[in-house]
Amino acid sequence: MMVCVLFPLVLSVLLTETSACLSPSGAEAVTSCPARWLLFGQRCFVFYPVWSSWSNAETVCTQAGGDLASLHTPEERQFALQLSTHTSVWLGGYQQHKNSSWFWKESPPLRISDWTNQSQEKTREGGACLQMDPENGELNSAPCGELRFFICSVEGSSEVLPIDRKPVESDLVPGVRVFDVVWSYSDMLAEDILRSSSFVRQFRTGQLTQGCYTSFLQQEALYLHRVRSTLEALVSSVQEPDDVRSLLQDTLKHYSSTNQTTLTSPPPPWLIWALQSFHSVVLEDPIYLLVALSARSSLRSLLIQDQELQSGLEQVSGSIVTAESLYQEWRQDSLKEVTWMQRYMKLIEEHRASLELFKAVNIFKEHMMNQKSFYKSLDCDAEVLR
Repeated sequence: MMVCVLFPLVLSVLLTETSACLSPSGAEAVTSCPARWLLFGQRCFVFYPVWSSWSNAETVCTQAGGDLASLHTPEERQFALQLSTHTSVWLGGYQQHKNSSWFWKESPPLRISDWTNQSQEKTREGGACLQMDPENGELNSAPCGELRFFICSVEGSSEVLPIDRKPVESDLVPGVRVFDVVWSYSDMLAEDILRSSSFVRQFRTGQLTQGCYTSFLQQEALYLHRVRSTLEALVSSVQEPDDVRSLLQDTLKHYSSTNQTTLTSPPPPWLIWALQSFHSVVLEDPIYLLVALSARSSLRSLLIQDQELQSGLEQVSGSIVTAESLYQEWRQDSLKEVTWMQRYMKLIEEHRASLELFKAVNIFKEHMMNQKSFYKSLDCDAEVLR
């Protein structure tokens, strides 16, 4: 006789739920979900706290084997509402043309006929898409190119899994520091950023202008504001270990202390690329989120130790006060990143046994590429010509 057990639903974004039965053979007959997705009924759902356009969100869901979530019952809508945070989220509803019917993005497409709120935003080119209000779960239309968090769904699958699962073995060589290996795959990329950046060039020559520095701060604020929202959605779900949660919480405080800048529409390409790269880490172990964030901090730490920059500042004449004062302001802020990096390097060393080395290498390199796009977008030479 097979004894069936329904696991209680725990609304934690970073845990997987399954409906399971224990068979006499010692195996689990389960309706399973992808790792870190949640089972509700016969479908699996996952919340992505990553800023995305509707089409980019749908691409991510498709790559995971599903679609942007469709909600067919009041219970499903309430479940999805508890998954999301204080921001509106994309669902799988779309309208191809103004005043045309709305459909759920599933196969085959299903017409939406029971909106709780059918108020329409102005439809731009490319149609309108469906968002869910975080306060009451009402469905509203919004321009598809705007940035939202989103929810994916996929049909659960039935399979038999063994009870005993072997832990993943570390692929790190004993005696070699984790950060040294991760950094070695991106050190030339970091050097290229320092060589090619007009912002860094002005620093090194002691000719940094107020306009260039202001542009740098504004762009950083755009990035940190959006990443802060992702951190807010994830930190509350991190239960252990304590040192990882502590560093994520302190990172959130640091990002929240920066000045906020209103996002322009459409958002700049470098920001879109930077935000999209978080798709690959938000459902992983939180340690990989720290790996992603370390790209920015390690570059700032490298720049503050830059000997060429130091020698350039020593040659600044007494009459050029602006560049020197801006440098001191930037240096004080960057010293926080140096302290952060020291904690981070110690932390990943302590967790090396559970870290997949080349996953960390690829995540770090992708986010370093985003830093290259960020610095390249700062055209300080054009600022000087004006």
